[in-house]
Amino acid sequence: MDEPLRRVLCVVHYPIYGGPHNKTVRLRESLRRQGWDTAIAIPDEVGTAAPRLRAAGVEPELLPLGRLRASADPRLLLRYGRQFRPSVRALEAAIDRTGASVVQISGLVNPHAALAARARGAAVVWQIVDSRAPEPLRRAAMTLVRRFADAVMFNGEALRDLHGGNLPMPTFVYYPPVDTELFAPSRERGLALREELGIPPDAPFVGTVSNLTPLKGIETFLEAAARIAAERPDARFAVVGSAPESHRAYGERLHQQAAALALQHPVVFAGDRGDVENWYAAFDVALVTSRSEGTTTTLLEAQSCAVPVVGTRVGAIAEVVDDETTGLLLEPDQPELVAKAVLRLLRDDGLRARMGAAGRDAAVARFGIESSANAHARAYAAALEHAEARRPGR
Repeated sequence: MDEPLRRVLCVVHYPIYGGPHNKTVRLRESLRRQGWDTAIAIPDEVGTAAPRLRAAGVEPELLPLGRLRASADPRLLLRYGRQFRPSVRALEAAIDRTGASVVQISGLVNPHAALAARARGAAVVWQIVDSRAPEPLRRAAMTLVRRFADAVMFNGEALRDLHGGNLPMPTFVYYPPVDTELFAPSRERGLALREELGIPPDAPFVGTVSNLTPLKGIETFLEAAARIAAERPDARFAVVGSAPESHRAYGERLHQQAAALALQHPVVFAGDRGDVENWYAAFDVALVTSRSEGTTTTLLEAQSCAVPVVGTRVGAIAEVVDDETTGLLLEPDQPELVAKAVLRLLRDDGLRARMGAAGRDAAVARFGIESSANAHARAYAAALEHAEARRPGR
């Protein structure tokens, strides 16, 4: 007789579809084969996450989840305080409703689910996914991680080093999963998208796939685009992603900045797309200009599609991009260096082909779904064991 599935509740405090939502979808079937059923809780706010999760066959738990925001506005901090206890209570009810024995927290600075899990007797797997938190906040948050986590997962070795790897509970390093069959080289799909956009097959096409938030550094992408177009006026540029409501003003500034560049071919802002694999297939070079990251799914997807990448040397990106082999790495906020790197790739078809092929090989060998699912299953099992050992009377 088959063992019953255990349930893990993944808690993501952001309503805009991103890496944590994507990971939940991609790992779901593989984790089921290993005995884990997955549920996900997200904020009951307008955003792209809920419809995209439903389209993938995952019905989210919509909860009143507050979150800490990177803002100096004291009203947001007061609202965070007011929302804290209601968010914890809503999560406690979701744990009961889903029957979760493990709660997975995505991100360092929103500990609501840890308190809810402890109150309901569930084990806590705390995932640390990026390097954005300033050091004082990071130290304070890690105090809570040490107190409440039963296992900690770091999105790259660099994040484990940054946050202090000597923890009293089991720790694991994982990388975002890539569906290497969906994200695969396809000249046909690339040409079809170019035709849809009116881009000639031989025109240079440079793009980024990213949510529009300040930490993603999209203004650096736009500044680099102007420099690239000065040498290659036939070049096209695309930004694939949308701005969350909390960063709507930032998104509007990006559109204004792009318009002010007065490029011969205006930057395409594609918005949120469910077919990003077609965009990678059309790109000649994929950019990530972030100021903070873990390893970022978009770089892995681009490499899986055999597209050479130019990325910033932040977080654990250097662990998934082999500089000068699968792509080029630069310091953040350096548009002139980004432009120089992209122009180098656009001038050398052979270099682009070699880097693209090496990136595809790396994606298949290291970043497939099964590898990431195995790391998660090990972390869940270790968390249950750790939680059992700390129960009263043990």
